[in-house]
Amino acid sequence: MVAMIEETWKSLEKESESETKTCILKRRLEPFSSCDISLGYEKPANRRMLLLRVFRSNTPDSDYLPRSKGFEIRTVSLPEDDEEHATLELILTDSRFTDIFTSLVQDVIDNITIQKNEKSVIRAFIERLVKWQQFLDRYGHDGLGDEARRGLYGELWFMRRYLIPILGINKAVDAWKGPFRKAQDFQLSDCAVEVKTTISKQHQKIQIVSEQQLDDTGLGGLFLQHLSLMESSGSGETLYEIVEDIRKIITVEPVASQKMEDSLFEAGYLNAHSDSHNKMGYTIRSSSIFRIRKGFPRITEHDLLNGVGDVHYSINVSECVHYVITESEFKTFLMEKKDGY
Repeated sequence: MVAMIEETWKSLEKESESETKTCILKRRLEPFSSCDISLGYEKPANRRMLLLRVFRSNTPDSDYLPRSKGFEIRTVSLPEDDEEHATLELILTDSRFTDIFTSLVQDVIDNITIQKNEKSVIRAFIERLVKWQQFLDRYGHDGLGDEARRGLYGELWFMRRYLIPILGINKAVDAWKGPFRKAQDFQLSDCAVEVKTTISKQHQKIQIVSEQQLDDTGLGGLFLQHLSLMESSGSGETLYEIVEDIRKIITVEPVASQKMEDSLFEAGYLNAHSDSHNKMGYTIRSSSIFRIRKGFPRITEHDLLNGVGDVHYSINVSECVHYVITESEFKTFLMEKKDGY
């Protein structure tokens, strides 16, 4: 679908070269019953567009239309619109977002073409664009930075190595909470796991971003997975490669596959950034699992005076050696808990 959308816009751009007047060149997509959908190219502004022709009575109030970095929405009357119809235009406003805009439009089309009536189409249209507004406000057009890529790689590595083989695909994907900014990256009924990655060879420090992250209150078990990574542009496994590998593994479970795509989106991963995600490879230098219990170096809510919060601090990995458990012990713990998830 992305390739078809991109090819259509390029074709419209080529056609527009001979246009000297203000106009919108359109190419209608395969029609479906709820409303007309077209890709467009606006002259002389030279802007890519997605157009939805709808009944005027269903057009949303302009106050509820999202607007974000890279795109805007407007309701207009085109020459071909009669008294009963208007057109919703989704417009690319910043060329730096061109690749992302193609992914955005594909996502919008995928979500609106499954709707059963026009009102549902418009509601889904707005809801998806609000999601993209939040995404672009958070990540911008460049997407994930180096540290975020490493962190995401670590979470996916943990899921693939432990959770999918032991808990199964559906439970493993359900357990991944990192993209949704929960206290820990993985939450499994009455236990949780936080995953941290570092690349420094010596004096490795783990960054903790809240007083809840290593708080085991109410949990049957809280674990910290630390991965020491080596980075190389010529070797190791890239973020792109591990994402593609997990996609292949879970493709047998359609519901989990869709949930995984939603989670990757929330984590800031876009296929449009595949080239960037495929540049740096990661090799595991060492892997350690710590069980968080009394005496572990940490700060929790119980340690704070009233009025103190939003705590950020670091832990020296070398000070945690007494809390290391073996991989076999961790797997046994998961196996014992499996039926309860």
